[in-house]
Amino acid sequence: MKNIQDVLREKETEIEKLTREIKLLRVAARLLEDEGQSQSGRAVAAMPHHADGAAVSLEEPGLEVLPAGPANGDVSKRWP
Repeated sequence: MKNIQDVLREKETEIEKLTREIKLLRVAARLLEDEGQSQSGRAVAAMPHHADGAAVSLEEPGLEVLPAGPANGDVSKRWP
């Protein structure tokens, strides 16, 4: 059986990695959106849409991406 602290550290590392990937994907999406606007002049057509035709937002409300570190809630530094 794994130590609970090791499992917790692994999960926190996974969360940090996924958070960084989300941030990078948002940047890429903005760049692609800007490129679509400059090439076609139709930003709405370049945006993803739901089946009902409503535009999909690339931003998640309430999700703030912070760099990892002790000042930003990185609890792995506090555990033995």
